[in-house]
Amino acid sequence: MASGLWLKQFNSGRAPIGVRRRMGACAMEAMSQSPEAIMEKIRALMSGLKAPQHFDKVYKDECAFTFDTPYSVGGLAVNLRTWMGFGADMVDLDVRRNGSSGGLYLVQKFSRKEKEQPKGEDSVAPTIGLLLEDKWEVIKEHSLLVVDKSGGRTTVPLPCPDLPMMVQDVIDGMIKHQGARSMEESNRYEQDQELKESNYFKDLVQIPPNKKISPNPKDWKCAISGDTQNLWLNLSDGFIGGGRKFFDGSGGSNGAMDHFKEEQAKGNFYPLVVKLGTITPQGADVYSYAPDEDDMVKDPLLAKHLEHWGIDAMKMEKTDKTLAEMEVDFNLSYDFSRICESGEDLVRLRGPGLIGLKNLGNSCYLNSTVQLLMALPEARKRYADSDMKIRTSAPTEAPQDVVTQVAKIVSGLTGSRYGPPWKEGDDEDDPKLLVSPGMFRALIGRNHPEFSSGRQQDAAEFLQYFLEQLSRAERTALGSRLEAGGPFASLFEFAMEERLAEAGGQRVKYSSTRQNMLGLSIKIEDAENLAEVAAFRTAHPEQPEAKKPKTEGDAEEPKPIIPLKTSLERFAASEDGIHFRGMTVSKTSSMGTMPRYLLVQLQRYYVDEKWCPNKLDCKVPMPDKLSLEHLRGKGVQPGEKEFGEEAEAPAAAKEEPAGLQADEMVVVQLVSMDIAENAAKRAAVATQNSGAEAAIAWYFEHSGDPDVNDPLPIGGGGGGGGAEPAVDPEALMMLSSMGFSEPHVKAALKACGGSTERAADWLFSHADDLDGAVAALGGGGGGGGAAGGGTETPCEDGVGEYSLVGFISHIGRNTSSGHYVCHMKRGEDGGWVIFNDQKVAKSESPPLELGYLYLYRRDDAPR
Repeated sequence: MASGLWLKQFNSGRAPIGVRRRMGACAMEAMSQSPEAIMEKIRALMSGLKAPQHFDKVYKDECAFTFDTPYSVGGLAVNLRTWMGFGADMVDLDVRRNGSSGGLYLVQKFSRKEKEQPKGEDSVAPTIGLLLEDKWEVIKEHSLLVVDKSGGRTTVPLPCPDLPMMVQDVIDGMIKHQGARSMEESNRYEQDQELKESNYFKDLVQIPPNKKISPNPKDWKCAISGDTQNLWLNLSDGFIGGGRKFFDGSGGSNGAMDHFKEEQAKGNFYPLVVKLGTITPQGADVYSYAPDEDDMVKDPLLAKHLEHWGIDAMKMEKTDKTLAEMEVDFNLSYDFSRICESGEDLVRLRGPGLIGLKNLGNSCYLNSTVQLLMALPEARKRYADSDMKIRTSAPTEAPQDVVTQVAKIVSGLTGSRYGPPWKEGDDEDDPKLLVSPGMFRALIGRNHPEFSSGRQQDAAEFLQYFLEQLSRAERTALGSRLEAGGPFASLFEFAMEERLAEAGGQRVKYSSTRQNMLGLSIKIEDAENLAEVAAFRTAHPEQPEAKKPKTEGDAEEPKPIIPLKTSLERFAASEDGIHFRGMTVSKTSSMGTMPRYLLVQLQRYYVDEKWCPNKLDCKVPMPDKLSLEHLRGKGVQPGEKEFGEEAEAPAAAKEEPAGLQADEMVVVQLVSMDIAENAAKRAAVATQNSGAEAAIAWYFEHSGDPDVNDPLPIGGGGGGGGAEPAVDPEALMMLSSMGFSEPHVKAALKACGGSTERAADWLFSHADDLDGAVAALGGGGGGGGAAGGGTETPCEDGVGEYSLVGFISHIGRNTSSGHYVCHMKRGEDGGWVIFNDQKVAKSESPPLELGYLYLYRRDDAPR
C-alpha cells in the first residue's frame, strides 16, 4: 500500500469534503509536511500505549473538565494513553498537565440528521412515542490529532492505513469500547435488578398449545373486553387478558387477574403472566398472581415458556410501557400540574445561572439539589474556576476527584459556555448545549448503596450526603487548590441545643449537637381545615387518601392546610417521659446558633400501618420572610441547677482508668427510639460520641452482636471486654497496604468505631501530621464530628431573620419514586425560576405551599 495515501487523497481533493473541512488549520499544517515526517511524530509519541480492555474505563462520552461531548462544536479528543476525554479547548491543558511532551488523541465528532419517519397504516409505531435514536441518524467522524512537543498540531483523518499497528489497535479498541458512562449505567442496571425469582417458574404448568400467539401487536386483544392496550399473556394456558383495574376505574379491564381466579376456582393454578409489548431479548415484565408473591418476579425460563406459545423473544421489540414506566407516568401526573406549573404559558430561559441538567434516569433528585446549592454566591466564588486553577491542579484521575468535578459543575451552570439565550424554535435536546452530569453522578454516588443505583432517592438525604463528601474533599484542598476558609458545608450548620429537665425539680442538663437541616414534623391533626377534610372522607369512605377522583363532576377532596406555626411549635414543645439516670425527665430542643443558610425540611413522609412509605398530601404555606429568634436557646437560666457528673457511679469504677464514657445526650436520644440503654452506651462510645446519627448507624450494624446489650466494661470501650477494642484484621491489612503504619491505622479505626471508610478518610485528612493527630486523640478520647483530633470551628451565628432563596418540591407518593423540581430566585429582579431537569423557565406561580425542602438565607449574612 502506498505510503501517505491519506495525505495524497487530501491534496488531490479526493478526500471527502467533510473530512477536509473539519481538519481546518491542522490539515493545512499536514499538507506542508511529508507523510514520513508525520508518521515519525506519531511513532515518537507511541510509548506507553495499550489497547483498552472491556473492563477498563474509557472516558469517550464527556470531557473531564467541561461538559463537552462528541456532539460539541470541536468534538471530543480522547487521549490514547490515558483514555481521558477533553473538549477541543482543553487539549492544551491536558498536554501541559502531562509535562508538555505532546500526545495522541482520538477526535470524535458526531452530528445528527433527522430521519424520515414511515407513514401509512402499514407502519407499526411504538405506542410510547419515538425515542431520540428513532428520530435522529447519528453521523460519526473520527480523526487522529497529533500534538508534538513544540505544541504543533496535525490531524490525520481516519481510517488511515499508514498508521503503526499499535496506534491503530488502540484507536480500534477505543472506538469499539462501550465507554465509561455506558459501563456505569450497565452496572447501575444490574444493581437495580432486585426482583426475586418466582417460586413457580421451574414447575410451571403449560397445557398443550392449541394456538400460537402472533408476534404482531395488532393481533393482540383482551379475550374478555377486546382491549388492545395493557395486555398480559398467561404463560400456562395462553389466555390474553387486560391489566388490573384501579380504584378510580382507570387501568385495564382486569381480565388477566379475573381469569387467574376463575381457573383457580376450577382447581387450576396458573400464576405467571407476561406483559405483551415489553418482551425483548433482554427480558420482559413478569407478574405472579400467586397469593404468596403477588408482585413482579423473575422467570429465568421465560424464553422457553414463550416459545411454548410460538413467541421468539429474540425477535421481539418493545411496543408498550413497562410497569416501571407506568409508575413514573402516574407519579408525574400526581400534583404535576401545580408543582410544575402545567397549564401556565411559561417563558423559557437560558443563560448563565439559567442552565438545566439532563435527567440521566431517576437523577432529578441530584439535579434539583445541585441547582439549589451550586449557584449560591459562596459556591460561585469558590468553584467557578474562571482561571482554571482548580482543574489544572487536578490529580491524574480527574473524573475521580470531587473538587474538580464540583468546579466543572459550577462553571458549567454559571458560565456562558452552555447558555446562549433561548430562541423560539430551539431544540431543547440539542446535545451541543446539554449539561449531562454523568461523571459527577458516578463519582458522588460511588460506593454508596443507594446513590450509586438507578433508583429514585430522597433529595434531603442526598443533599446531606453530598455536603459530607464535599467537606471530606475540601479538607486537603482548602488553602492549596482552594482559597483558605471554612468548608462549604459549614454555611448550613448550626448548633442544636437540647435541654433535659428533671420532672418536678430544678436540675437540668444542656448539650449541643451540630446539624445542617431543621426537620419539622407535619401532622394532619394540625390542619386548620381538619373538620372539612374529615367530613369529606366520611362522605367518601371508598376513596383512599390523597387520590383525586377521575370522574368529571365528582367533588375533589380538599387538601389539609397546615400552618407552619404549628410545626414550629411542635419542634419547640417539651417531650416528656424521657428516661435519664434512672429518673424521668423532659426534653426540649432549640437553636443554639442561626446559620447563614437554613435548610428546612417539611417531613411530609411517614411509614403507614403496613410499614410502607407514604406521603401526607397537604399544603403548608411557607413565608418569604421567616423569623426564628423565638426558637433560640438561652442556656442555663437563673435558678436552674445543672446535673453533675454521675456521682452515683460505683467507687470501684473510679479506681479504674476512666477511658471514654458515653455521652449522656446521645444515649438519651437512642433510648427514646427504644434502643436498650446498654446498647445505646456502646454505640455512643464506639462512635466517639460524634452524635446520635453515627451512633444509630453503628447500632444497626452491630445489633446482632451477642454482647450488644451487655453493660460496658469498666473503663469504657464499645465492646470486646476491655478498654482497647479489637481491630478488624482485614481492615488493618487493607489500610496498612495504603502506606499507613500499623499504629496509625489502629488509632484511626479505634477513633472511627471500626469503620474502614471513616478511618481511611481520617488517615488521609491528617496525612500531614499523623503522629500529632494520633497523639491528639489521647488514646481514644475526644470527639467531634468525624473523629478528628482538632477542635471544630464554631458555627456561624447572627440574628434569626431569614428570606427564602429557593425550594425543592417532590411529585409522587413517597421519596423512593416520583419526580423532583427546583424553584430558585434568580436574576437582578429576584424573580422565581423553575428548574425541571434540563427545562428552565420563568415561574409565574411557584407552589410555595407544596415544597419539601426550603432554603432560607439569613438577612444579616455577608453578601
